[in-house]
Amino acid sequence: MGRRKRGWNAASGLSLADLRRLLDEKSAENDRLSARREELAAELSDVEAELAAAGGGKKRGRKPGKRRPGRPPKAGRRGRLAKAKDLGRPKGKRRGRKPGPKGQSDLHNAIRSAMSGASEPMKAADIAKRVVSSGYKTKSKVFHLIVGQRLAEMKDVKKPERGLYVLKG
Repeated sequence: MGRRKRGWNAASGLSLADLRRLLDEKSAENDRLSARREELAAELSDVEAELAAAGGGKKRGRKPGKRRPGRPPKAGRRGRLAKAKDLGRPKGKRRGRKPGPKGQSDLHNAIRSAMSGASEPMKAADIAKRVVSSGYKTKSKVFHLIVGQRLAEMKDVKKPERGLYVLKG
């Protein structure tokens, strides 16, 4: 037995009677499948009617429009992102704790006091060591990175070189 032919080459080797027989088989299979689809659709409608009668026909899951935090908003009309008013909260309203004034916390003040006695620029790690030794309580394992972040947002701190910080004035 040789390789099985596909496509037009396979059909060209068949007689007209064979082609009619194949077509009849296909139509019979299509009829059988469509009858089965109708039976299943009727059975599904019966099951849905039973569920509705039992009171269990409600949809489960979240209400439409309610999305979990952190998920991007759904695209609105014409593909644009949904606006704050579409999401159900007032425009310009932010979540979470309100930010205080930048550069005005206990850590900022501790950094200023640690740097005030220095005569030359200091590294963030050295500043962190001075802050902790002066009595500042922290549980961070990478406190020097936090100090570096705070130094970057302080207006009265200058960066003369890479990795070095000094108080202005």
